[in-house]
Amino acid sequence: MPKYKHGKQKHGIDLATFNRLLEKVDKPTVNKYGYDSLFIKSLLALLYWLGIRKTEAIGSRSHKYVLKPCKRRPTTEVKYTRAMPGIWAKDIHVEGEWLCIEAEARKHGSREGALRLPLTFPFVDLIVQQWKRTGVSSRVWPIPEVTSWRIMKQLDAKKYLHFFRFNRITELCSNPNISMAEICSWTGLTPQTINDYMERSERFIKTAAEKMKLEYQTTQVLQHD
Repeated sequence: MPKYKHGKQKHGIDLATFNRLLEKVDKPTVNKYGYDSLFIKSLLALLYWLGIRKTEAIGSRSHKYVLKPCKRRPTTEVKYTRAMPGIWAKDIHVEGEWLCIEAEARKHGSREGALRLPLTFPFVDLIVQQWKRTGVSSRVWPIPEVTSWRIMKQLDAKKYLHFFRFNRITELCSNPNISMAEICSWTGLTPQTINDYMERSERFIKTAAEKMKLEYQTTQVLQHD
């Protein structure tokens, strides 16, 4: 499991706070490692709205990892992660009022089609601008993982790029109008994992409270009748 210096963030980020984060990108004290502000802002906007893993956006090479012995695994196992292609210019297109983005899911996940964002959403124009200036046969956000991490830490020492995934999934799970199947399709996660997010988002507590309220109101009406 990944370790976080400031602990795993448990609270989300709203649009106003995210906007202030983007404004920090333009500060002269931020080392952008040769990337311009549009590149960085558009990548952050993509992760904020879609909630995909950073490697699903920027791509990654296969690397080795070791699983230590445990009750289910008596011996040490050496495995390799799957290389990720990232998002290329050909993976993005506009369909009416929607920006459609194909993003391959990692960790055995799957998505049934392109993710869709309204073109009118805040900061989506940054994604469009970065996409339009990218060559057809090029990756839209070609940046090493460690460099993206270093830039993020300058903007907010307590935040990490995977935080935006947690934030978006929690937002989806807290909305009772969005079904389990829809969330699984968007995120590429299993129902079991999504159920854990739903519990953290207090979705079940909120819906239970609403049902209790409705039951009480109905009882009061019957008593008055």
